[in-house]
Amino acid sequence: MTSRMRDAEGLAGAGEVASAEARRQQALKTARGSIPAAAVLLLLGGVVVGALAFVLTLGQDPQRAWANVWYNFLFWTALAQAGVVFGAIIQVAKGHWGKDFRRIAEGAAAFLPVCFLVFVSLYFGAEHIFPWVHPVEEHINRQWLTVDGVFLRNGALLLLIIGTSGLFLWYSLRPDAPFLQGRHSGWRAALIERLGRKWRGDAEEAALSRSRLTVLSPLLILLWVSTFTLLATDMAMSLTPGFMSVIWGPYYFVGGWLTLLAFVAVVAGWHTGVRNRQLWSRWQFHDLGKLLFAFVVFWTYLWFSQFIVVWYGNLPRETIWFIQRTSGGFSSLLILQMVLIFAAPFVLLLGRSPKMKPRFLAGVAILVLAGFWVERYNLVFPSVWKGEPPLGLPELAIFLGFLGLFGLTYSLYASTFPLLPLRESLMEGEAGHGP
Repeated sequence: MTSRMRDAEGLAGAGEVASAEARRQQALKTARGSIPAAAVLLLLGGVVVGALAFVLTLGQDPQRAWANVWYNFLFWTALAQAGVVFGAIIQVAKGHWGKDFRRIAEGAAAFLPVCFLVFVSLYFGAEHIFPWVHPVEEHINRQWLTVDGVFLRNGALLLLIIGTSGLFLWYSLRPDAPFLQGRHSGWRAALIERLGRKWRGDAEEAALSRSRLTVLSPLLILLWVSTFTLLATDMAMSLTPGFMSVIWGPYYFVGGWLTLLAFVAVVAGWHTGVRNRQLWSRWQFHDLGKLLFAFVVFWTYLWFSQFIVVWYGNLPRETIWFIQRTSGGFSSLLILQMVLIFAAPFVLLLGRSPKMKPRFLAGVAILVLAGFWVERYNLVFPSVWKGEPPLGLPELAIFLGFLGLFGLTYSLYASTFPLLPLRESLMEGEAGHGP
């Protein structure tokens, strides 16, 4: 068996073409041009519940209210940005296997404008979250850590990377515009018309988009690494005054990348296992499962690398971060976090067969997503909260609010563009599969 075999689902010659055309028509049907009314009501209900919970909690305990928004911002922003980065990494790494998954991933980026608005709103809760706003005994670089400085530099970088992501998405989606002409109405039709304006021809447009994405991909990856390293340092690491970690940036943005892989597995698994849409082969799910498994191990390696250095160094300014998370009720949450993110996925995805089962892979991915929700909670609350961890209706309701917002923005994208790229604008070539 060669390393560049055609997907096992396909046939030879004309049969392959027919299969590709059938998949294209099936993918086009997913761009239905509307969101079911029941889904809209459910998602809007989540947004309303989250907003009410935030307002009510804000009146009773501002720190708890803002801390909930804070960690949800860290969770959803890392996931949304990794959606665009997925396509960029597939381009740079020549990962042909993942091209059919990138539309699912790119849809997460529709939430980025909301993330920026949430980031701006956090400015008004900074005094309740940043401990260095008030006098503290630990060594603090007060020329660097100022509220205005934190929000100005991070806001500028977020605007830059969101703008670059929008440009990347434009050239990624543009080759599909002719297939979508006449299928939508209202603002969707206007968007598709603008996307396909001044069309130069199918082959020329695909080549142009490919060349633009070749340039944008490494730039976007570099912006992702630098922006999210700074964001994690200012918005999470600084919550424990005096604590320092040189791998804090990778620890954060690799976690966001892992949540994105889990999200893709959930969406693709749902469409395959529940909606019975045969858009991806078992070998593609196998590759996605291998990547998910690999980054589960890699993220855990980063976490342990940070822990072991702090443990044998035994410096108070470093050990305080782990002491906060291994005492009281937070210790149980730390154990839960590591079980959901590492222990359970490691055991469940060891074999080859589980990675090829869309429903099973989606179930494991849900565990990873739940684990990272707990992990982002553990990034914020132990650093700012005194006493037992607050876990109750406010935490659940505010999370539902963010989930509703993410679901609405993703649904707007998914109802406008198909689940598969109809004319590939990334690197040329065919997918193969490994062992």
